[in-house]
Amino acid sequence: MPVTPLHYPFAFGISKVNKKLNLSGLVVGTVFPDIEVPILVIFFQNILPDHLVLHSLIGAFTVGLFLAIFVTKYIYPPLIGRLFGLNLERLRAECDITPTLTMSVALGIVSHLAVDLLYHPFNPILWPWVNPYSIIGPLDIYFSTFLGGDILTGFLVANVAINIIMGSALALIIIRTNESRWERIWIG
Repeated sequence: MPVTPLHYPFAFGISKVNKKLNLSGLVVGTVFPDIEVPILVIFFQNILPDHLVLHSLIGAFTVGLFLAIFVTKYIYPPLIGRLFGLNLERLRAECDITPTLTMSVALGIVSHLAVDLLYHPFNPILWPWVNPYSIIGPLDIYFSTFLGGDILTGFLVANVAINIIMGSALALIIIRTNESRWERIWIG
């Protein structure tokens, strides 16, 4: 998976394609499904995989959407505002719960699931209807065919490639955003 913050370029890109969407909601949506990863690793290591409920469509659009909207409204403004010295009132106003914010969070979540679907050897996206072990990322398959048919090696190569691409995109966004940089990056 891309390191969680490296999902950000999708949020930024989507916000540029449709300027009516809410960047704050997109940002939280693109990173939110990974909130379950440290919880599963810490409490269920070697028992459960690190992607489960929030990486399934059912979990993402029920519990995930509700919690991500809550985080966008109540946690994102003070956290990002203080970290980057942003106008807290403007950020809070941007994070008011509206249909646009809800749609933005949902699109962010979908983009996260879509990126992860490309290269994870375990994809619970269609859980409980489809066994997560039967959905292998197409990039894993592609790279594994050139590396002796080993899916794990294909995953590792795909993971490195995705992280390089997303890290480069994030660096480009930061470099190209010069005028009131942090406000444009976090509020839009």
